[in-house]
Amino acid sequence: MRRLLLILLIMAFGISGVIGCAGLRPTDEAGKPKVTLDRVEIQSYFPWVDLPANTPLGLAFILNVENPSGYNIMLDNIKFTVSFEAAPGKYIEITTPTVYDRVYFAPKTTSQYRVVNILGSGTIRLTLLVAQAPKVQELKLNPADLIKNWYAKVGDFAFGIRVHEGMAVFQTDKGDNIFVPFEGTFPKK
Repeated sequence: MRRLLLILLIMAFGISGVIGCAGLRPTDEAGKPKVTLDRVEIQSYFPWVDLPANTPLGLAFILNVENPSGYNIMLDNIKFTVSFEAAPGKYIEITTPTVYDRVYFAPKTTSQYRVVNILGSGTIRLTLLVAQAPKVQELKLNPADLIKNWYAKVGDFAFGIRVHEGMAVFQTDKGDNIFVPFEGTFPKK
C-alpha cells in the first residue's frame, strides 16, 4: 500500500513538473524571423567637394525585425548590398555593410535595428570605375556627374536606394542558426 502511494505521488509530481515546465520551454514550431527594410535616413551629410576629394555621406538603414516565436532570438550577424538608382529602374551596387553585433529580440515582437554605413564619394568613384564599370558603360553614364547628382538629391530621396542580397543570421536558445534572406527599396513606390 505504501509502495502504491509512493508511486502515485511520484507520478503526480512528475506530471505537474512536466506541465509546469511546458509553458517555459520554447516550442519546436517557433516560427521564422522576418527582416524588412522600413526606411533609409541621412545619418550625416557634408557639403559637396568636387572629385577627386572624398566627401563623406552617412546613411542609416532602419530594418524591422519580427520575431513571431515564443522565445528570444539573437541576431548574430547581418549583411546586405546597397545599390543606388542610376537611371530609371536601373541600379548600381555601391557597398555591402556587414555587422557582427549580437542583439536579442523579444518573443512575439517587431523591433527596429539600425545599420549605419559611411560612404565616401572617392570610394564610390572607384567602385564605379572598377567593379561597376560595365554597368556604367552600358548606361552611358559619367561617374563623376552621377556621384555629384546622388549627393545633391539624397536629402530628398529623389532616387531609389535598394537593399538586396541581404542575409541575417539568428541563433536560438538551443544554438540553432536560422538564415533569413531579405531585400527592399526606399523610398517605397
